[in-house]
Amino acid sequence: MKNRLEKAEKHLNEKLKNPEFRGIYELERVKVALAQKIAETRDEHNLTQSELAERMNVSQQFISQIERGESNLTLETLLKLAQSLNTGIMISFSKKSCRRGCLKVA
Repeated sequence: MKNRLEKAEKHLNEKLKNPEFRGIYELERVKVALAQKIAETRDEHNLTQSELAERMNVSQQFISQIERGESNLTLETLLKLAQSLNTGIMISFSKKSCRRGCLKVA
């Protein structure tokens, strides 16, 4: 198993040398991290997807898409999510060497 993981990591590192692939990979990585954080926050507030959807006046399917990272969220939607979860949003920029933009979801 360790050998397969090492091979996969080596393959990924090779693919990441391609700027186009790296950009797509970084975008998808951030979308998944954000989706996971939204789902965790919803769980911390003991809400189901349906309950959050009701608070936001959207469908449960839309919440599911968000939590799977299948939605390009607008700032407006993020604010609506935060308000529905009684939380805030913090966005920060940091100096980090990236060929394309980097984003960390905390």
